[in-house]
Amino acid sequence: MQVQKPDYQNSILNLVNSILHNYGAPHRYTTLPEADEILKKDYRHVVLLVLDGMGVSVLERFLPEESFLRSHFQKEISSVFPPTTVAATTTLESGLAPAEHGWLGWSMYFPEIQDKVNVFLNTTGSGGVIEGELLAYRMMPYEKLGSQIMHACEAKAYEVSPFGDYHIDTFEELLSGVKTLCTRDEKNYMYVYWPEPDHVMHEGGCTCREAGEWLKKIDRELEKLSEELSDTLLLVTADHGHIDGRNVSMENYPELRECLKCLPAVEPRALSFHLKEGMEEQFLESFKKHFGKEFLLFSREEITESQLFGEGAYHPRFQEAIGDYFAVAVGALNLFDTNEEKENTIGVHAGMTKEEMTVPLIVVEKPKK
Repeated sequence: MQVQKPDYQNSILNLVNSILHNYGAPHRYTTLPEADEILKKDYRHVVLLVLDGMGVSVLERFLPEESFLRSHFQKEISSVFPPTTVAATTTLESGLAPAEHGWLGWSMYFPEIQDKVNVFLNTTGSGGVIEGELLAYRMMPYEKLGSQIMHACEAKAYEVSPFGDYHIDTFEELLSGVKTLCTRDEKNYMYVYWPEPDHVMHEGGCTCREAGEWLKKIDRELEKLSEELSDTLLLVTADHGHIDGRNVSMENYPELRECLKCLPAVEPRALSFHLKEGMEEQFLESFKKHFGKEFLLFSREEITESQLFGEGAYHPRFQEAIGDYFAVAVGALNLFDTNEEKENTIGVHAGMTKEEMTVPLIVVEKPKK
């Protein structure tokens, strides 16, 4: 597997900063020149569609060159690190790098409760449930792109997703929602998110039949939708790509587990380790023995200096979230908490391989009819 770091000059981060720039909103990062040129055409409706897990390798595996999506392929761009939904969609929703917004992965360690929290579910590593608002959002709030745009200009903004203000539950509802919003007599921006093909690839792997069916359906239905759009720019990308993993569980490494305050946080391919006092030597020896060929291991200082999570300011909680040591997968191995998780996951992401890191920028322009 080819190791690939994020490219913060040619990434989804730069793409959304181009969108902010287009609407006259303040932005902290460089823009993407190709997106700037297209956005200069001042389309009335701008749609950013994010298809979860549809990395370039997935797109090319299932769709022929003459397909709708591939025929509108503009270029390869990079995800952020880690290339995973929590970090990447928060970047797409905020215009900030993970280092700055602080949402690093599926779970994060919070010293207030001395445990990790699954940030989208509000559950703890030890099985508890946190009531009320997401703890992660209370601790790491951010302003969404739509709000930033509406503060900067007269345009409206919507989030069309199973979690958005324009709520949808099916792909058909997503298509209908985009069509409806693109006929409104207003200038608007839409952030549109769909959880496939990521969901089926986690269960069935990157080459599973269900992933191919989803890609073909998405391709076919977006082509139909595009024929009905006017004065609209459709930008299609993904939060990350996928690989098929080889899985192990912390349950099988008790000498490693006893070094830790809690089970590793962030992701099975991007792990933060919070060590008990006096256990550093045992941890380093055990980790390098079992995982030294599959993971790069960084100290907190090394990971901060690497700018792997993005350039610029660090969130006040970043250092604590990283832990004492941080491991990054460069092979196919994944370190899950439990044997049950290990057995139920095939497709994975959040490591530093080309397949996980590289996503498409697809551009569909529909001038005013």
